[in-house]
Amino acid sequence: SPRLSLWRAPTDNDRISGLARRWADQGLPDAVLGPATIEQQGPATKVTREVRFGTSSVRHQQTFTPLPGGGIHIAEEVQLPPELDDLPRVGTVLELVPGHDQLAWFGLGPHESYPDRKRAGRVARWAAAVSDQLVPYVRPQEAGGRAEVRWLDLWGDSSSGVRLTLGSPSQVSATHFRAADLVATMHASDLAPRAETIVHIDAAHRGLGTASCGPDTIEDYLVRPGRYAWAWSLTSLA
Repeated sequence: SPRLSLWRAPTDNDRISGLARRWADQGLPDAVLGPATIEQQGPATKVTREVRFGTSSVRHQQTFTPLPGGGIHIAEEVQLPPELDDLPRVGTVLELVPGHDQLAWFGLGPHESYPDRKRAGRVARWAAAVSDQLVPYVRPQEAGGRAEVRWLDLWGDSSSGVRLTLGSPSQVSATHFRAADLVATMHASDLAPRAETIVHIDAAHRGLGTASCGPDTIEDYLVRPGRYAWAWSLTSLA
């Protein structure tokens, strides 16, 4: 099910700059979901829960509203406390059952792009296999993101497809790997893809910077504490 995500598999730049260690010390890879409070508001269902990251607690709200023609609209909100500063991402992660192996999106492409590394991309409709989305860096890390995406479709030969429509152009990814899978493996050749498709929708995503051979990213591409709100919808392609 859709959950709050504040962590990414550290890049080489994140490791060299010390960010990877700080994020681990903050407990970002080990989110603990608290009990959910469920409130009915007409046709909408509001779900509120505390999510704990180390010693910090975050209040995450999701409002699920059925769409007239089928599908569901999800509005999300989170308030990040001051101690959770300079985060890798703020957004949603969800997993689709096996069989959604084809991808199309409208946004920057055809290659991966990130907030501070996207000038070479072009906004258009692109299509590819989900298995081709993860860039095979020698050491597995965050990869395969697409910036400024308006919608993405996922489908397969033997399964009905789904469309995710974003409330505003967003950073997204769709791969067969969880972030924890990438961190647990030292070499790309040893990665074992999951049958499920893991989708990230980010309201904010930290820039990559150039710490491996230069400076970190600039202030414009940092993810600071405060309120974040984002929305998306899930509908069927069948």
